[in-house]
Amino acid sequence: MYALNRKVALVDGVCRRHDVGRAAASIVAARIGLLLWAGVVAGLAAAACVGALPPAGTISAGGFHTCGVRANGSVACWGQNEFGQARPPGGEFRRVSAGEEHTCGVRRDFSVDCWGSDQFGQTRAPSGEFRTVSAGGFHTCGVRRNGSVDCWGNNRNGQSRAPGGAFRSVSAGRSHTCGVRRDDSVECWGFSKTGEALAPAGEFQAVSAGRWHTCGILTNGSVECWGNTALIGRVPIGEFRTISADDFHTCGIGTDGNVECWGEVHGQPPPAGEFRAVSAGRFHTCGVRTDGSVECWGLESFRQAPPGGEFR
Repeated sequence: MYALNRKVALVDGVCRRHDVGRAAASIVAARIGLLLWAGVVAGLAAAACVGALPPAGTISAGGFHTCGVRANGSVACWGQNEFGQARPPGGEFRRVSAGEEHTCGVRRDFSVDCWGSDQFGQTRAPSGEFRTVSAGGFHTCGVRRNGSVDCWGNNRNGQSRAPGGAFRSVSAGRSHTCGVRRDDSVECWGFSKTGEALAPAGEFQAVSAGRWHTCGILTNGSVECWGNTALIGRVPIGEFRTISADDFHTCGIGTDGNVECWGEVHGQPPPAGEFRAVSAGRFHTCGVRTDGSVECWGLESFRQAPPGGEFR
């Protein structure tokens, strides 16, 4: 009897499984035919993703604002709105990403829509279909459906000069960008004064670029950070499902559903209970609980009071 490896991970909204063993694949393909095998794998992959965390990008904390995708697909934003970054357009979205002073989202038709400050062209999204989008300090990057990465906005430090090749996910930080390639390696580009763009070797399932540091989740679930790690302190031990890095702190969700944050958490540790998504902003953090409600904490949490209702 063949079996699908059920170890799944979220990579910017894509529920992934590790490849089925080549020997098992060839045996089954020979017996039941290649087309039928493809259908079986697709069905098993879908089953393996049942119970996994929801897609990344359902909640996103930016500089001084936060946005989230509601259960009906609409986007809600709250917090500072000086540049219109918290005034989302109507329509359905798959995911959303809040930057320093702008926000971008992937619509239902896979097009990207951005709003807020456009000082460096960070809201001028290119046409075409994207799987994911990540709004950084003053630039934005997205992964197209063919796996290539496009970036737009500020490119003073090369943070918008994406390398070629196929990527699974991308994360735009303050002045640098990192992505996970299809071979699970991480590649970074842009500003790297403290080594934040010097990605270590190894196989990763997710990566998140902050301001002066970057953190990623290895395929074994452990977390590794690089750059100015003195700023964020001790990296916790254990297995994590999601990771989110920003200016001074990083947060992740462990396999038990609890949120753990490290670095400067501004005197407010994460609340107890299970979460299915979390996002670290500059001075605040927001997460989606398992019942779909949103909770925020941190120095700016009083200005980041989330709306009611159910979020993805």
